[in-house]
Amino acid sequence: MLTYELSSIPKKELQSVLCREGVDLVEAERKARPIVEDVKLRGDVAVRQYAKRLDGFKGESLRVPVSRIKSAKTRISEDILSALRTSKSRIERFHERQTLKGFEFKDKSGTYGQKIVPLDRIGVYAPGGSATYASTVLMACIPARIAGVNEIAVCTPGRDGEVHDVVLAAADLCGVSEVYSIGGAHAIAAMAYGTGSIKKVQKVVGPGGAIVTAAKLLVRNDCEIDFLAGPSEVLVIADGSADPGLAAADMLAQLEHDPQARALLVSDSQKILRATREELERMISSAARSGIAAKAAAKGAIFILVDGMADAMDFSNEYAPEHLLIDVKDSMKLLEAVRSAGSVFLGRYSSVAFGDYCSGTNHILPTKGAASSKSTLSVYDFQKVIPYQSMTARGATDLSGTVGVLARSEGLPAHAAAANARARRLQK
Repeated sequence: MLTYELSSIPKKELQSVLCREGVDLVEAERKARPIVEDVKLRGDVAVRQYAKRLDGFKGESLRVPVSRIKSAKTRISEDILSALRTSKSRIERFHERQTLKGFEFKDKSGTYGQKIVPLDRIGVYAPGGSATYASTVLMACIPARIAGVNEIAVCTPGRDGEVHDVVLAAADLCGVSEVYSIGGAHAIAAMAYGTGSIKKVQKVVGPGGAIVTAAKLLVRNDCEIDFLAGPSEVLVIADGSADPGLAAADMLAQLEHDPQARALLVSDSQKILRATREELERMISSAARSGIAAKAAAKGAIFILVDGMADAMDFSNEYAPEHLLIDVKDSMKLLEAVRSAGSVFLGRYSSVAFGDYCSGTNHILPTKGAASSKSTLSVYDFQKVIPYQSMTARGATDLSGTVGVLARSEGLPAHAAAANARARRLQK
């Protein structure tokens, strides 16, 4: 664990914190590239080979039978099924309010507007490995459905080749019947380029580890992606009124994800910093995933003392965290100062865990500072905005002169000629 005083932290160390030093895709890209290229070249043959070697896949069909997806609800407990339904309902309620609207207006020159068109087919990557992420299926598929996407393919690594029933139940609740028991770079490549059994998608969304993220980087010139995700992270801003135990609990919740996860506490109270660090150390020692959390905490648990909340917000906006938790006396007031964050959690009771599962906001978020320019996954990610115009004869005449002046100034005379041709046609 690392402790700093912001006003005196060496510039090099500050940059290390801001840039998440040690978290990069160089090695991951080296491993992912041959897999992506192989799948692009050999399709299903390559995917099956990697799935058997890396995912424990044992069957022949990459696709999970529809009957197994449909019956998954009967093989999970009622409390899990009820929780999935509650989460689904709340995610829908939030995302239904994310609406892009078409419009149309007229003036003397013509009719102008924009239409909103959903993507036809998207791919969702739901991580597997040491945890099962049914929640990610909900978070990706629900906004896609609300946007109007008809076809959704889900890829997720199974355990010994079998996708967990909770994941299948989540897919079924979202009306998704196309699930493939594959993960890693080969899953991303299969969705991006298409194979004999997996139809190409227009966009791939969903979080993953370094190899998956590197694969998304490699395919993004051929297939749209949401964003490049890094390890999970939280930045907690707390004043002297905060509860150290609650702050430590949310820090641990991020640190248990991955050995490279980050959890920062920024406070103007030395007492809160010290007490939270002690609480975190105690919690890690008895945590179910203590091995992972301890590795992450060694360099990723960072405590920063600031002079006041203005400095805390300046640092937060520069850091651009995936999750920003603000626990101060008037949390809503600080919301006004937030400029860069994946998702914001305000007040003592707003644990990031609620956003991860069921408050309704999305948990597929930009990480590693990408929140400075990227937004959380939303309905907007699955829609296209298409502008249109219908010029009147008068509009073509009136505006051809403007086109001519600007086009010739840019050295594009054919543009000027195309506009002037309309005007001349009208003059005959």
